Amino acid sequence: MTVIILLVGGADTSRAPMAAALLRRRLAERYPDWTIESAGVLGHDGDPAEPEARDALTAAYHLDIGDHTARSINAELVAAATLLVAVDTGTARVLRLHYPDAAERTVTLGELAGRRRDIPDPFRMQLGAWISYAREIDQLLHAGLGRLVQLVSGDLPDLQPDEDEEDANAGVAYRAELEEPLVATGQPAPAPVPPSVVPPPPVPVERRAPVERCARLLTLMREMPTLVEWPNARRQLETELKDVGVRPTRPDELVQPYTVMLLTLLGMSSVVPTPGQLDLLQQAFERLYAPIDQQAIAALSAEMTQWATL
Repeated sequence: MTVIILLVGGADTSRAPMAAALLRRRLAERYPDWTIESAGVLGHDGDPAEPEARDALTAAYHLDIGDHTARSINAELVAAATLLVAVDTGTARVLRLHYPDAAERTVTLGELAGRRRDIPDPFRMQLGAWISYAREIDQLLHAGLGRLVQLVSGDLPDLQPDEDEEDANAGVAYRAELEEPLVATGQPAPAPVPPSVVPPPPVPVERRAPVERCARLLTLMREMPTLVEWPNARRQLETELKDVGVRPTRPDELVQPYTVMLLTLLGMSSVVPTPGQLDLLQQAFERLYAPIDQQAIAALSAEMTQWATL
């Protein structure tokens, strides 16, 4: 059986190629025939690996990714992959939304390791941070190697994150598949809802396209906030929303009032949104992949009251 493991990141210039090189190193002796590759969801085709990513792997692991060239994820790469490993939950969410047929083959580094952990994007950080995150990526791969092999062999393991002190103190909190925030109860987080039970979004292509553009823009803002000017991004989001608002999936759909509420929320954002606010926007826009009902309206209304506290 041909095995292809695809590490997927934002731009495919930092965490994804680093993780691919580290995983390739760990699997080389036992599984020399497995192919380990990487790709990104943000469309930086042809770009080299970030200099700090190259230097960090050379300094810490004597690995060379100087020949790496970034490429965008596409349907052909997804179809060929035995397993897709996203560098964080945001990337995994994008993959599962855009490629629902591959949802069961998609997992995050943290899920593999059984930990509630996303590795932050070290873009524009000092080399020391890149080395630190490279080591943490390698630790997650080491902890998740058994589960990875199980997934490749078709024996789906329990991917519920383990609770331990290290994970409780790890920077970015794990979010379950439905993106419900963790509640500080001291209890283990609920297991993610299996993506296989979520049907493909029943909306026309004409509506999916602007929603996908918004999702990509919000992902870019989270991955590389210094590259996007918020006033320009907000104008684009507002333009796309107005297009979505006139494309109901059925006569009784509530998409128009929903988009008006979302436009109001964007109007409240005169400054760059916080990471929590960007997560809220991402979730609100992703609801537009499905028909909008009263429940979606109520959810957005509740989120609007939380906006200022995020």
